[in-house]
Amino acid sequence: MVSIPHDMQTQADNQRNGVQPDLDITTSGSATPTETTVASEATSVTESGNEIDGHALALDMQQRCRLLLDELEQFQAFLKEEGKEHSAELRALKTEVQSEMKVLDKIAKVPSNPRSIQSLHSSNLSFFTAVWDTAKKCSGILALRRYFYWHGRKPHINGRASTSALDRKKRSAVVDIVCQDGLEFVKVSTILEKRIIWDLAKAGWVGSDSSEEMEQSDDDDGPEGILKQAEGLLKASRETRVRYRHPIVRLVFTRISRTPQSKEVARILQQIRNMGIIVQTSEDILDSPPVADVLDRLAPGSCYSLTNVLNLDCTVLLAFVSDLSHGQVEPQDWHNEMISTQRAMEAKKPLLPNKLWPVCTSRKLVCTKEAATRMQEIARIIGTPAEKRRTALLLGLDGTSEMTNKQILEEFKTLTEYKIPADWRLPVEVVDVDFTALKSTLPPSVEKVSEALSDMNRSVFLYGWASGFTTLSSNRAVAKEIESIIEENRMSDEVGPDIWPCSLRSLVGKEKERRGAQDMLPVGK
Repeated sequence: MVSIPHDMQTQADNQRNGVQPDLDITTSGSATPTETTVASEATSVTESGNEIDGHALALDMQQRCRLLLDELEQFQAFLKEEGKEHSAELRALKTEVQSEMKVLDKIAKVPSNPRSIQSLHSSNLSFFTAVWDTAKKCSGILALRRYFYWHGRKPHINGRASTSALDRKKRSAVVDIVCQDGLEFVKVSTILEKRIIWDLAKAGWVGSDSSEEMEQSDDDDGPEGILKQAEGLLKASRETRVRYRHPIVRLVFTRISRTPQSKEVARILQQIRNMGIIVQTSEDILDSPPVADVLDRLAPGSCYSLTNVLNLDCTVLLAFVSDLSHGQVEPQDWHNEMISTQRAMEAKKPLLPNKLWPVCTSRKLVCTKEAATRMQEIARIIGTPAEKRRTALLLGLDGTSEMTNKQILEEFKTLTEYKIPADWRLPVEVVDVDFTALKSTLPPSVEKVSEALSDMNRSVFLYGWASGFTTLSSNRAVAKEIESIIEENRMSDEVGPDIWPCSLRSLVGKEKERRGAQDMLPVGK
């Protein structure tokens, strides 16, 4: 399965993938009032009588298009500020909107005439606005208007698949919004009932009392239209796995009611639901919020569902005690590049108050004996006195095991510049892992995973996997390798360990100990 963003597509390609020109609006008596920005271009501005003022309409559409571009740019700027500009693909939709803007600018400069009015009616601005308005109500956006490609084979008459290159067809589906950090595919349609009926009539379905023909249609000979789009989206989902799962598919119909006037349209909607696709209609659509109010929610990485018990790996234990995580650290000439980079990241957005503490709030924290031992070794060798004391408080060492949670937090307050959450559950519970017992509860792919990991990482990730706990880790390379191994050796729908990624923080250490201690970080296999 291959997915790439697209820059420019032809008008026919847009229509094939659900971009309905606003000319459709003029063929209906009234449009469903779903979004304030999704309205009929043709009736928004008029002169005396029924004649359309094309110039005024162009100016109105210009204003709406600028607002859309402005909000997209706000989101892009926010992602850049958060260091996530490469995590979300917005270029495709932005390019399409910019193309619309150029056309509107050109039309607005000339007097109104039938040709310019026709161009305005055929604009895709309402569709792009509907996509963005829907996106602003989503979370964890990874892409807007991304194409997913796969290859299918057209069967011969005898039912056997053809291996001829001429019979192979390249298939694609455009997903308007890839959200929930990749676990949801959303398709937005501004299509009208009348357009669906037209598609069905062309295929000879209108008037049929049975949906049997719809169920028997295939990609190659079925009707062009929303049903075919739904089938394509479902295939794209089935060819895609995100954190071991197939994305769910949701279709949003901004101009179709939950109870359509046409029984054929109602039948189509039910057919889509029967595929396992979520269908939303005009009644389900809420007002779209200003983008400034939802930037955090829209950004990638906002949709992880964490368990009530969190398994901490060595990198996260170190982040909890590092001087870098607890206040300003003055630069030193012996600081390596990694520490300098982390200092800059902390100055911009401190890790503990903004990410780690919020997810740990009121949750039980555990770690394996191997992770705790390795973390203590690193702190003992290169840690500053403050880092060593935080280590003792975090793991219940050096007599702190007799202290209450309240006493531990009170002392921790003296070792940080930040406000510590009152429900931070310290000390972290250290568990002893029985590898044989763990592996017996996991799928066969665990053998390949085990071979690729060090003893410490094996204990951390297999324990989290077998226990069903979310593992917090800065070791993205290992997390990615585990997922790759499981996918390559998949025998069923098994789900691998749930890993929540976060930024890395090293111990600052002291100059003498830090020099020559470049390999002390527990990042790697």
